[in-house]
Amino acid sequence: MGIRKGVALLLVVALLGIAGAAGAVERLSLATGGTAGTYYPIGSAIASIVMKHVPGVELTAESTGASVANLRMLQNKRVEFMMGASNTSWGAYEGHAPFEDAPVKNIRGMVSLYPEVFQFIVMKGSGLKTISDLKGKKVAVGAPGSGTERTANMVLEAHGITYDDLDEQFLNFGEAVTALKDRLVDCAIVGAGIPTSAVVDASTSLDVELLQVDKAVMEKFLADIPYLALFVVPGGTYRGVAEDVLTVASPAILSAEADVSEDLVFNVMKAIFENLDELAAAHAQGRMVKLETALSAMSIPLHPGAEKFYKMVGLIK
Repeated sequence: MGIRKGVALLLVVALLGIAGAAGAVERLSLATGGTAGTYYPIGSAIASIVMKHVPGVELTAESTGASVANLRMLQNKRVEFMMGASNTSWGAYEGHAPFEDAPVKNIRGMVSLYPEVFQFIVMKGSGLKTISDLKGKKVAVGAPGSGTERTANMVLEAHGITYDDLDEQFLNFGEAVTALKDRLVDCAIVGAGIPTSAVVDASTSLDVELLQVDKAVMEKFLADIPYLALFVVPGGTYRGVAEDVLTVASPAILSAEADVSEDLVFNVMKAIFENLDELAAAHAQGRMVKLETALSAMSIPLHPGAEKFYKMVGLIK
């Protein structure tokens, strides 16, 4: 091979290498939840936004078993991003069950998405108006060991009520609403994004009300609880419930694995908040994602890329 041909070949190889590097795509995964739930469509919308607006990134939303499964995947670095409940993420980071033997210390928070709202549903005319009125009543507190049941128990205890003070029924959302319809319970507790289909179902066939929490009691109680926040269910959310109702919520949060680069997380954050209209169009809960609530009940340490974004927009100093 002549010198000129050799130089030309090296030049071609170099140019191909540059072109390959320029066209390189970083393939990443976002763990969400079941396809019938809320995590998957919201996560899919986020993945779509990232692929459209963050050059060189291909983000895939994976259908999973939701919070606990996602935390295990992130802990083992099988995914770079995940969605999960704020209370469950905090428990995993702090080493509470089922992570008491191996806390998930490599999780970093990005944004609180939509609130999972705790709704205490009773029949209109029951005489029940506040959480304190539940003493001595039959209450569907959620499926055993569920996030709803754990949080419901905490809210009850904040109001001076333990399971010794009522007849607790461990029922999931559907079972709880059915029990309320059949007058087998006095109150059904549901923790989910609003409007919740189970509550919509109840309000179409029953005259229902939502119980208020005691604001002073909960403000004092929540001072030491990083994953819950006061929340107002707007009047008109459900048929027959015209007034605003004060309760608590634990947001679903988007998190990243600690080793994901600061620049990448910053660019993902920027893409999400510059394209909230796309998120809102994808799912009803997407309309709940707002900059002013992005750090609401954020229960785990922020990723440096998220912190950089919030400093840029003036949300933190």
